[in-house]
Amino acid sequence: MRGRRTDQVLPPGMAGFKACNCYPTVKPPNFTKAKSLASGHTGDGSAVLYTFTSSYGPLWAQIIQFDLKQIGLNVDVKPFARAVEFQKAGTKGEPFDMEIDGWSADYPDPYDFINVLLSGDTIQDSNNNNHAYFNDPVFNKKMNQAALLSGSARYSAYGQLDVDMMKQAAPWAPIRNPFTRQFVSSRVGCYTFNNVYANDLAADCIK
Repeated sequence: MRGRRTDQVLPPGMAGFKACNCYPTVKPPNFTKAKSLASGHTGDGSAVLYTFTSSYGPLWAQIIQFDLKQIGLNVDVKPFARAVEFQKAGTKGEPFDMEIDGWSADYPDPYDFINVLLSGDTIQDSNNNNHAYFNDPVFNKKMNQAALLSGSARYSAYGQLDVDMMKQAAPWAPIRNPFTRQFVSSRVGCYTFNNVYANDLAADCIK
């Protein structure tokens, strides 16, 4: 569970990342204010949460269940093996409202977070990565436009897109960006760390 709180889609270190401080992430939750904002907007007062059974999945589910209970929303937690959860959440029409999920970059480009995970143009019957089923024509267009750019213009467009999406649409409730800690012997030299792929083992050498 190690990591730093976040309220954005792109992680720090990703090209184009632009810190926005979109929502408070450190202050204690103001349940009174949250309850007043939620009043009249909780449907039948219940929601279904999918989570994975391993690691911190059940613990995070309990926290979400408790927090939302404070604003009048009863959360039905449904735990699954990670592979099953991913398959179910990727199926269009699956009866869930929220899901605890995670993503690790396949390659160091913001497209792999924003377009791959949030483009409504990619939604299909199954095998979806857009588990939020976010499908906003305005943002779909901006994603497609950003994908055609290169260099600094590309990264600037994605950085602003990240900020705009979280401030105006908030398709996710981001939780944290993980830390990576690595301990190596004092005899190890040529150490090279990459934000996506971690330690470059092929570059390591003995002093």
